[in-house]
Amino acid sequence: MTQTFQSINVYFAIAAVVINAAIVILILVRTSRTAVYITFLFTCVAAIVWNFGIFMTYFAGREFWFYFARIGSPMMPALLFHFINTLVNSASKNKWITLAYTFSGLLSLSSFLAVYSPAAKSFVDSIYFNVYYLSLLTPFVVSGILILLRAMRGTHLKEERERYGYVLFASVIGIGTGLTDLVQIFHVPIPRLSHAGSVIYSSVMVVGIFRHRRTYDILAQMQMKLQLLSEMATGIAHEIRNPLSSVKGASKLLAAELDPKCAPGAREYLDIIIEEIVRLDDILTNFQHLTRPLNIQKEPVSINEIIRKTVQLVEVGALPLVISTDLSGNLPTIHADASPLKQVFLNLIKNASEACGEKGELLIQTTYEPRLVKIIFRDNGNGIPSELLGHIFEPFFTTKIAGMGMGLSISQRIIQAHNGRIEVRNADPGGAEFSIFLPV
Repeated sequence: MTQTFQSINVYFAIAAVVINAAIVILILVRTSRTAVYITFLFTCVAAIVWNFGIFMTYFAGREFWFYFARIGSPMMPALLFHFINTLVNSASKNKWITLAYTFSGLLSLSSFLAVYSPAAKSFVDSIYFNVYYLSLLTPFVVSGILILLRAMRGTHLKEERERYGYVLFASVIGIGTGLTDLVQIFHVPIPRLSHAGSVIYSSVMVVGIFRHRRTYDILAQMQMKLQLLSEMATGIAHEIRNPLSSVKGASKLLAAELDPKCAPGAREYLDIIIEEIVRLDDILTNFQHLTRPLNIQKEPVSINEIIRKTVQLVEVGALPLVISTDLSGNLPTIHADASPLKQVFLNLIKNASEACGEKGELLIQTTYEPRLVKIIFRDNGNGIPSELLGHIFEPFFTTKIAGMGMGLSISQRIIQAHNGRIEVRNADPGGAEFSIFLPV
């Protein structure tokens, strides 16, 4: 029975070649040349190399085709991991992607060298190839699935959950059936299902991508906008930093010359000016690196203390907003970067002020949950229309006439860089409620 299925499995391999070749043509003809599509294209190319190599091994019987197949198969986990990261975190780069490609590349290179080198041939023919494949690359594909599950849980949009669902289902099928080949080294009595799985995986992926092609195109346009914005921010940051440095230097000199007896409160205000200049410089850096990883410097900090300083700063600015706090007394210290977190809190306070108008009220509350610090910002405004709840964290999305639509997007990236999450809902009886969860 197993031998019969093995013969059928070879024909699944050539079917997978045809399907993936058709997908490559569709991508080249009908899509833009952006990261999401290009990564998926190379995933299809790797699948073609692997499936075609196995098909030719069965019918031609030459070792060359076996090693040719093993050039493609190790690249697929890294490419899938890259695709998922690009899909879910379109504006950021993950350092683990480079590591995944390094491991995959080394295994692919050993397969290529096996044609010419007896030592490489001995390694590829041994069980160690599969052992290294499982131990080095399985964590990346599992991480990819966890990223998708987290993204599905964090979105309010049915269409977005469905789009992630296609990729999740295809990934589980591809990984599960691929493992049936790798575990043969443990003499597990199951048939090889990898090529049949490759057909299903490729079919589900192409249906999901082209069914939601409009959304993928929007993501591609967003990536191009973010890249352009990053280039603009680099030039603007250079011009702004020069006067900021002058203001900072003048403030320090003035603080040194002030007599505390003559102006008891002036020194405190100058300290606020200097601290805010430093924060502005950090904002410029993070805004400049909108399409790159945020520069987060974690150290032990008190969330309650950051909130107190933020509220004090807002009160100096005299926003038309009554702010009350309910800060938990048993809140643990967390490892975080205080400056970008203050930027998030200030942005949420500013948004609450604009949403509530002259008689605005805002409650900032902190609580401790198992292994999490929860920070709640609840205002008494009109809330957020339900159809907009799923969009407010998207870059460039705004309902304000003069807004850029970057504040909440940057805030979300800052919280995610701290391995946390930010959620929004309409509070009862009215107003909006933003909840931030940061790990302890």
